Amino acid sequence: QIDMRVGDRAGLVMFDQQVRSILVPNNARSQLGRAAEAMYLLEPDYGESAYQLAFNAATARFRRRSLFVVLTDLVEAVVEQALLPALPILTRRHLVVVAAVQDPAVAAWAREGSHQWPSEVYRTAAAVGSLDQRARAVARLRAAGAVVVDAEPGRLAVELVDTYLELKAAGRL
Repeated sequence: QIDMRVGDRAGLVMFDQQVRSILVPNNARSQLGRAAEAMYLLEPDYGESAYQLAFNAATARFRRRSLFVVLTDLVEAVVEQALLPALPILTRRHLVVVAAVQDPAVAAWAREGSHQWPSEVYRTAAAVGSLDQRARAVARLRAAGAVVVDAEPGRLAVELVDTYLELKAAGRL
């Protein structure tokens, strides 16, 4: 949890194909409630995310060196074509954490050892391929200067907080 009592400030940029909402960083105790309300009011959009547009809007509004947490999926094609080209907009001045949720079913399918049906062999091969692509996307993001948190459902929030505390303790913020 962000500790507003010690001056930590939290803001939020919500976007898809366009910037939907910007919550300017603040350290008021009510800020986290504002962020939760802003997220609640969002309507889902399944189009491609406009990372460059959003990152430009964020850097225009957030002038101080900041920690940006980008919640996204780690699909190799999206990372390669959309996220990586936009990442330098943030990494020039800010610290960036890219966070994603793993699909435990894909990991389980990749570990399957015995197969009764050809479809199970295909599923295992597809799962292994998907995990390999994800690992390449993570490696490319790290090489571009991002910290990557790739966690199982139910663990993402904990791992993000741990990462935040580690970065703060290391003096990187």
